[in-house]
Amino acid sequence: MDILTLCGALLGVTAIVFGFSLEGGRFATLFQLEAFVIVLGGTIGAVMIQNTWARFFDGVRQIGLAFRKAKAVDQDSLARLLEWGDHAKLNGMLAFEGMDVKGIDPFARRGLELLANGVSTAVLEDALQREVEAYERNHMAAARIWMQAGGYAPTFGILGSVLGLIQVTGHILEPSQLGQGIAVAFVTTLYGLGFANLMFLPLYGKIKAQVDSELRLQKLYLDGFLAISRRESPQTIETRLTGDVRQRSKEVLA
Repeated sequence: MDILTLCGALLGVTAIVFGFSLEGGRFATLFQLEAFVIVLGGTIGAVMIQNTWARFFDGVRQIGLAFRKAKAVDQDSLARLLEWGDHAKLNGMLAFEGMDVKGIDPFARRGLELLANGVSTAVLEDALQREVEAYERNHMAAARIWMQAGGYAPTFGILGSVLGLIQVTGHILEPSQLGQGIAVAFVTTLYGLGFANLMFLPLYGKIKAQVDSELRLQKLYLDGFLAISRRESPQTIETRLTGDVRQRSKEVLA
């Protein structure tokens, strides 16, 4: 589990609350149910309008990606490909028919299945490339709902501020009601900016990084399967892909 996401969110919220208290603010003042409902409800509603049900729920399910460690493109991935290359060299593509695929990445399982079926290199490349493109297209479309939410949240924060000021003007002759309206106005703006910059936009960035990591791994497998299909020797495969592993590992760290 990647706890950096949770630690970052807690640190951000704590810094805001602690900084507010240093200025003499009361902790309870920051918690306004009206502001919460306006910003979160309005943002979710706007995102739902912009997307289909399937895409919206896919985006919600992708929250889990923000708490998982990215799949590494490392020497273990290369070693696995070289092992499969050895199998193909010794026993041909039929070696993959009865292979135990338990614990193997779904994309890699698909590649092994195609190799076992004896498809041509061109068909293998086309099929796997389509899967890579479909994965990128579908997952990025779902991830973008969080970027959309990050754009809408500050706007609903401003909307809540306007509603709070309307409440203030409606009770201008009732001083006891003015404080609540002003509090809602300012806290709603805070919620809009806070949700956007401490939740929605960081979630989008983290999910996008996870999708990019998965794509790097898929492309490594794609290159390896094409080399195996062309019946290249394991030594040639290793020479060709070692540079890819190093480069993609650097991209993960960047």
